[in-house]
Amino acid sequence: MRFQRKAIFSLLVLVLLAGASAGTMGGGMEDLLSLDHGAVLLAHTGQYDEEFPANALIDGRLRDYWASGKRHMPGVHPESFVIELDRTYRIRRLVVDNRDDDEMQYPGISAKEVRFSASIRSHKGPWTPIAVVEGRPFERAEKRLEKPVPARWLKVEVLSNHGHERYTEISELEAYGDPVGDPPPPEPADGVYQTNYGPLLLEVKGRRVEGCYELDKGYVYGTTDGRVFHLNWIEHKGEERGTAVLVLSSTGFLNGLWYEEGRLSGTWFGNKLPKRSKIGCDPVTAAAGVGFEAAKLADGTP
Repeated sequence: MRFQRKAIFSLLVLVLLAGASAGTMGGGMEDLLSLDHGAVLLAHTGQYDEEFPANALIDGRLRDYWASGKRHMPGVHPESFVIELDRTYRIRRLVVDNRDDDEMQYPGISAKEVRFSASIRSHKGPWTPIAVVEGRPFERAEKRLEKPVPARWLKVEVLSNHGHERYTEISELEAYGDPVGDPPPPEPADGVYQTNYGPLLLEVKGRRVEGCYELDKGYVYGTTDGRVFHLNWIEHKGEERGTAVLVLSSTGFLNGLWYEEGRLSGTWFGNKLPKRSKIGCDPVTAAAGVGFEAAKLADGTP
């Protein structure tokens, strides 16, 4: 089985929502459950493949969505996700968005009962259930909490769908609330990360970041606030390039998505290695290898 992406219905939905990301639909407040806002996925029970990753739940784009893992036996299997926010918030509203998934081709695939639990202690809990949001096919379901609940970590459990025997999908998750205190200082980002695409070196100078990765002699550069990294990647002597949004958790886990020609192409994640870890590349050589001039590198403008 392979899902058909961009059904006619989905295209109509996108036309109607043209110019609006999922995070702009929350009544003027910024969506806390987005990569751009510093949310990072720490754990999940599964995904169909790299085309439908769990990270798509928090990428802020309806066009990309999560589908549950491949099943050999029929029956709904509960799914769960653990997401770290950039700081502690008093959560006031929660959203399950099913507006752009494969419901038209696979009736009943949209998530139904989605339980949110909160923790202020750690990504392992203890967890306090705060709400169950009833997802609806082709709709955005929102639940306002009677009282705001503090949370730094959210555990999201998909308990049921609308009847599909094997698979479940969600377009986007959202959360809204008020910050509690100042944000914690960002984790030191400089260093080497062992990722699913091999070692990655990141060097941060102020808001600027550049680095390299051994696979295909790639070079990356972009900006960061110390937690969220907006990167450009270039490889194969400059013939292939794209972007990435990666978020660094409080535990040194880097996780996000990479894009080529504006299309979601996969996840990019890994753990930070000990401080003195080595890598078989350096940013200057990698930049020159993909066509950047030394003079431009010297003044910090690739």
